[in-house]
Amino acid sequence: MKNKSGQSKTGSKSGQTDMKNEIGQSNMSKERHQGRTKKNIKKRPNTMVHTKNFPEQNRKAPMKMAKKRPAFSIDTVGNRGKKKKPDAWGKVNYEATNTFVSHKEIRRERELVEDLFGDVDLPEVDTEVNEEEPRSIEQPKVDKKEKDSGLIPDDPYDLHLDDRKTAQKKPVWVDEDDDNIRVKDVMANMSKMRGKRGAREVSDERYENMLKEKFELAMGSTPEWAQLDRKIENDSDDEGDFNRRTGNYISSEGPSRLPKTVLEYKMLSDLNRATYAEGAIIKGVEFNPVFQVALVAGFSKTNGSATLFQVDGLHNHKIQNMKFPRFPIKCAKFFKDGRRFVVGSDLYGHFFVYDMEGGKEIKIPWNKSEDRRCMKKFVISPDGELLLFFGSKSLIHIFDTKTLSHIDTLQASEEVTSATFNSSGTRMYTHGNGGDVLIWDINSRVCVQKFYDDGCIDGMSIALSPNNQYLACGSSSGIVNIYDTADLTKDTPLPVKVLDKLVTSVTSLTFNASSELLAMGSDFKDNAFKLVHFPSMTYFTNFPREGTNLARVQVAQFSPNGGYMAAGNNGGTVRLYRLKHYRSY
Repeated sequence: MKNKSGQSKTGSKSGQTDMKNEIGQSNMSKERHQGRTKKNIKKRPNTMVHTKNFPEQNRKAPMKMAKKRPAFSIDTVGNRGKKKKPDAWGKVNYEATNTFVSHKEIRRERELVEDLFGDVDLPEVDTEVNEEEPRSIEQPKVDKKEKDSGLIPDDPYDLHLDDRKTAQKKPVWVDEDDDNIRVKDVMANMSKMRGKRGAREVSDERYENMLKEKFELAMGSTPEWAQLDRKIENDSDDEGDFNRRTGNYISSEGPSRLPKTVLEYKMLSDLNRATYAEGAIIKGVEFNPVFQVALVAGFSKTNGSATLFQVDGLHNHKIQNMKFPRFPIKCAKFFKDGRRFVVGSDLYGHFFVYDMEGGKEIKIPWNKSEDRRCMKKFVISPDGELLLFFGSKSLIHIFDTKTLSHIDTLQASEEVTSATFNSSGTRMYTHGNGGDVLIWDINSRVCVQKFYDDGCIDGMSIALSPNNQYLACGSSSGIVNIYDTADLTKDTPLPVKVLDKLVTSVTSLTFNASSELLAMGSDFKDNAFKLVHFPSMTYFTNFPREGTNLARVQVAQFSPNGGYMAAGNNGGTVRLYRLKHYRSY
């Protein structure tokens, strides 16, 4: 039989029977599944998760779908203190990011999962936390070394560039016309000795190059501070690296040891070539301790003169000249600050201090009539605080360099002709008539020791090396005894070396700053001037050269770092030498 729809009743009954059988099997399997889960899983608390009711015929079997894993991972925030089920997906490492997840979003995910897959064991949510407050996933702590290994390196091309700041200096000013100036053009404008300058009158060489060659011949080489291609570390305009005042570039780097026997040097233009007006006899030659400036002082008859020169070895330009009428200068020295100098005479009991910055001279009177001639010789302590004059009647007068006032007087056993200090200024050594050497404590101003200079009749000069190791004593017989200061504590110390190249009174003794050179001379004989190497204590055989006329050397001095040596004579000239071993002024 058929119904209105055309279907057979028999077929309809069999279809309904089959559907009932399937629903029954599904209910039985669901009951078995629920029975197993009740045994293994405890009752979960209410997580406030709502599920929608779908018709049973449209609900898929959860057991079959439970075997499949979702295509996305479920956030497990809040599942603290519970053991995680073993999961193949757990082997995958996920890197945490700065993601904020709210509880509402977690609930929406759970609703979707349960709607699609039925009852699934999902982690619980911590309800104690405020729902509106977002929670952040903590970043894992990563070791800096491990982190750096995975990042882009600071030097991706592996160039290993020097981290120090390097730069190339540029000339401050460039004159384009210098490239067009030739030597022959300059010579053509010189009226003197025209036609007698040889190849230079037709030379096409750049005049700038010729001047550079002359400078290097005079100075030894281009100074380091003037090299444009030098490396500069943390270059700045501060005064600490380089003081840009004129000539103030004294190097603090010590050179290597000075070779003995042969001295490399060059004779330059006379230091006072710009004037030759300091008098017939030069009695004072001093290099400024701060600036590259030299002082030359002397006298003619009863007048004295002092001049400041810029030391360059080529022109030695005059800076300033000071006249002292009726005051023949017998000694001149710079103060330690380099801005003042003092001159003394043997005719008057007063002396003058000249202020270079103010451009004025200051007369310091002295009221002791019996010490009228006490100002012809004096020394300044290394700390620059004391000025000591050698007076008559074995007196030593002490002045303060700041106030320029007399503060004390020392009494020696014999008349003092020369004195020197140790490097700290705490000890003073004096030499004089009778051949005795006295050692004074400057702090207590008493004589602490006295010994006789071996073989000496009258002491004429004395000098202590800057390293405080050697004491040189010059006598009226031309003998220079060298003592080791370690032996001076003995009652009768003996010299470690006797220098006998001079045959007349040794009137000048001077060590250079490195204690490697001793200049000794006599003003009683022409060319009586020698240089001695230390510590070997041997003479330099090539100084002075044969045929060199030094005349009678009155005074000799080294520049602060030994690059120059000057010697003034009785001909009104000051010979200037460049000692090539020492690189700086």
